[in-house]
Amino acid sequence: MTDQWEFLLGAGMGRGFTGTWIESGDADAVAALLGADLASRRHCDLETAMAHYLPMGFTQRIWAGLHADGWTHVLTISGPPPVITGLTEAGLRFLQIRTMDAYVHDLFTSDGVTTAWVTQRWYGEVAAEPGSMVEPYLREVGRPSVPEVARSRSWITEPEGHSRICLETFLFLTGRMSGRFIDRQWLGEKRALYTVPLSG
Repeated sequence: MTDQWEFLLGAGMGRGFTGTWIESGDADAVAALLGADLASRRHCDLETAMAHYLPMGFTQRIWAGLHADGWTHVLTISGPPPVITGLTEAGLRFLQIRTMDAYVHDLFTSDGVTTAWVTQRWYGEVAAEPGSMVEPYLREVGRPSVPEVARSRSWITEPEGHSRICLETFLFLTGRMSGRFIDRQWLGEKRALYTVPLSG
């Protein structure tokens, strides 16, 4: 596993974030599919974009740009998670991670035809449907180590660190599928900050 979550925490995203990895090398086209106002485009680094950081705020802003060869990354800086209808209608593959405070949502994916969830199970284990596009990479992760007290079922509360383990697994899957993990260089790059008009 990598230190991707530590990098995101260091960037100030501890209150929550939505990150979407899209298989497309055209970041402007992806932003348009997500409903961004292309005239609002402002080229900046993440530190500048984070001046607008407000999870679930009333103004939606996304920071979007090239992630790796053939992949675009979109980070929601403020407002709700992006509406992905345009991505699904365009038949694009994507993966989306959402967190809010200490809660980690299941990983949302699309293979370009259907959408699905990579779901969390007990003690840091995650599972995908057989044949899922992430299944080969999930095999690389393997099953988490479960203490004997958990295996004996004498302990029924959610174990400490469950969400963190699942989040690290999700970040690993997005990194393996897109061909690039989040690191210091990634955090230092410039991308486009857009405003996304919210529909009433």
